[in-house]
Formats: sequence, structure tokens, C-alpha cells
Amino acid sequence: MEALGLAAVQYNYFHRYLDDASYTRPSPIISTSIRELLHKLAADKRFDGIFKQPGFDNIDPLFERYEDLVLEYWNAWDLVDPKKQFEESQEVAVALLIATVPPSTHAYNFFICHLLTTSHAVRILLPFIPVDFHLSLVRQWWLLVLAVYIAECRPKIDPDNVLPPAKHASWSYVVDRSLNSPWSTDAHYVKGELTLLDDELTVQASADHVCVAIRAIKEAAETWGDVHRRYLAAAITFVDNFSGWTH
Repeated sequence: MEALGLAAVQYNYFHRYLDDASYTRPSPIISTSIRELLHKLAADKRFDGIFKQPGFDNIDPLFERYEDLVLEYWNAWDLVDPKKQFEESQEVAVALLIATVPPSTHAYNFFICHLLTTSHAVRILLPFIPVDFHLSLVRQWWLLVLAVYIAECRPKIDPDNVLPPAKHASWSYVVDRSLNSPWSTDAHYVKGELTLLDDELTVQASADHVCVAIRAIKEAAETWGDVHRRYLAAAITFVDNFSGWTH
């Protein structure tokens, strides 16, 4: 509902890139993997030093001064297998929030979190909108990813920052940590409801809320599967290390 509400009332210059077909053009780089593209972007020296410090305020200047560079990466994502590539995009959204933060720093970024929660919103919305708009919605999300990632000065995505879960770790632990966190009254930490029917803990009361980031990670795990427990590892790393947002 929040995503639909924002879509209904917010319309900014981001839309012109989809509304005007001239912005969709061949890119000198091409990949079917946004993970690969983000690694290329992180190493792209053309972006070195363009901002003195990370922050959301960098987004407008980014498009004013470096639009062509952003569009180069935006047009580089070759969507040949949308379902598989959207699955990867959700993995990347989790990695952007969790794997860019060394556990000792606890510096989870409020704006990067929105890349995960908007990915979750896209997954929820896709079955309810006409197929003709699916590609546009996913590409709009990808543009947001690029904008925020560059504005935040391209933090390194390091899988070693995600701690492996203990052998008997479960989603029950994650939910319990979320509900009993000292941040459980923070409006940006706590949103959404989660009901666990496949674990020992059942959370049903409307007053019991779970971190929106955790909900997005768990539902991604349920949607795509989590044989190697990577989503669970990311969720545990987050709840064990969260101590407030950075901006």
C-alpha cells in the first residue's frame, strides 16, 4: 500500500528516462548480471571523487552533471531472462544493505535500505500490473539503485561482511531479535507484520511488528528458496549488528 501510495502522488524527473525512449540506447558495456555491473561501477574511476561525502543530496547533482555515465550503466543491464534476473536483483538488494557494512561498524545505511524495500515492493506489485509494464518497473528500480549507490560513494559489496549462521540458527531467532530489539520503537526500523507457520514461533498479533528489511529478506528467501541459507545469514547479520541508521 505504501508503494502504491507513493506511485500515485510522486512523479519526478526519474520518469523522463522511461517516458522518453531516446534515453534507452545502446551502452558500451553490457551484462545480464547487475551484480557484475555494480562491481564494474565500483571500480569505474570516472566516478572517483565526484562527491566529497556520501549522501542522498548527491542524487540531483549526479543527474545534472553525470547523466550520460549513469545512463551508460542503466542501459547496460540486458534483460534476457527477466524472472532469473529479478531473482538476482533481490539477492543484490540484500547484499547492498548487508554486505557493504563491516559487522564491527554497525553502519547500516537508511537510503540503501530503500533499495531492498523497493525491490520487495516491486515483487509484490508485479503480479497485479499488466505484463507490458513489468520491464519498465524493474528498470525504474535499477535506475534508483544506480542513483543511490553512486550517491553513497559506491560502498564495496564484500560477501565476507555477511556472517555465516550457526548450524541451528532459524528464522525464529531473527524474528525474536527483531521484536525485542531496542530499536523496535523506531518507525524506520519497524514496519510490517510477519507470521511464521513453519517455525516454532508464531507472530500474529497486529501489534507485533518486524523490521521491514527483515521481512523483505525472509519473503525473498521464501520466494526463491534459500538452500545455502544466504538470506538467513544476511538477516542474522543485520539483527545482530544493527545499532541505528546512517544517512
